[in-house]
Amino acid sequence: KSDFSNYIFGSGKDSSLIQDQAEFDSISPTNNLDENGDFVVNKYKITFGPDIVYANAGYNTIYGLVGTTIISFSDVLGNHRLIGVTGLQIDLKNSDFGLAYYYLPGRIDYGIQGFHTARFVRLLRGGFADLFRFRNYGATINANIPLNTFYRFEAGLTWFNVRSENLDNINEPVDEANFLVPSLSFIKDNVLWGYTSPIEGTRYRFDIYGNPGISSDKLSFYSILGDYRNYFRFWTDYSFVMRFSGVYSGGVKAQRFFIGGTENWINRSFATTEVPLESVSDYAFLTAALPLRGYDYAERIGTKYALMNYELRFPFIKYLVPGAIPILFSNIIGVAFIDVGSAWDNTEKFQFFSKTEDGSIISKDLLMGTGVGARLYLLYFLLRFDVAWSYNVDKFSSPRYYFSLGADF
Repeated sequence: KSDFSNYIFGSGKDSSLIQDQAEFDSISPTNNLDENGDFVVNKYKITFGPDIVYANAGYNTIYGLVGTTIISFSDVLGNHRLIGVTGLQIDLKNSDFGLAYYYLPGRIDYGIQGFHTARFVRLLRGGFADLFRFRNYGATINANIPLNTFYRFEAGLTWFNVRSENLDNINEPVDEANFLVPSLSFIKDNVLWGYTSPIEGTRYRFDIYGNPGISSDKLSFYSILGDYRNYFRFWTDYSFVMRFSGVYSGGVKAQRFFIGGTENWINRSFATTEVPLESVSDYAFLTAALPLRGYDYAERIGTKYALMNYELRFPFIKYLVPGAIPILFSNIIGVAFIDVGSAWDNTEKFQFFSKTEDGSIISKDLLMGTGVGARLYLLYFLLRFDVAWSYNVDKFSSPRYYFSLGADF
């Protein structure tokens, strides 16, 4: 290293360009020119360096607490990226891990991923709640095709194997299936984020995917899904959100969806007697269509669903310092919402409303809920609290309380 603190750089006969020419010459490059005096061109070599390493903790609505460590590497130009994910427990059979590589120098981004996950859940079998382990491993190739800054196509092909094992009854046969799922999506996203959620803009996506049943015709299905969200911002920190989503699934083993509840609900409860997993196909494809507050999880289950959400978001408390607890709460966001939706199998039998014995009109298959809530960052987590009432036209139900984690839709 050379100390340039006493050097004078300038021009003119009274200025010294450098105090010690010999020292300057000693650090000048000597191998950067060829025999013709031209600069030498060196071929770029890919060298990966770490970008970020962090631990991630969360809460899954069905499987409870989950945690992973994520490590990301890239080269100097950002043309290549490696991402490793680990969530190790006891041994590899019971752990989560994966590795992904992304090729990013061109307009189209390509990726290939390998993964393994293990989840544990208790299911009723013969009157007893047996512990089941669901294992899922496979690989995915995908391409992200941008049309411009806000619009893009996404295409992918995923193969994976799913196994269900009863750990409390080793005599029960293992349920296993293979799936090959092509997918295509069209997406627009130009939203601006506020403190806890999007506050302005529009985002929507349309997906078509399915399993052609190459390994088994009995598992074939297709699904067409749409999700549209619009965020109207006013008075700087206020916003009104409208969301419409729905799906149609068909085929021999049509995909199932359930509605009711909210994402990452900690004090969760199910309308059914247990987690609605009937087979490895359900583990692979059973999808929650949320939120529909005022109801329990799996209030309705079907191969089709429609859902509407209207929500007003506003600054509730800017700063709060409780006297007894020396903790500063800031930027607490308030929400008021209306959720409406349903899930069903047979459209011909679907009924929005019905009549009681005294002739009063009440909702039947149509579910409606309304309520208020708050959002705040507490330690590491974004905590959501909602109180909601279901409504059947005739009356409101008793309140349900929701504590959950994560950003809003």
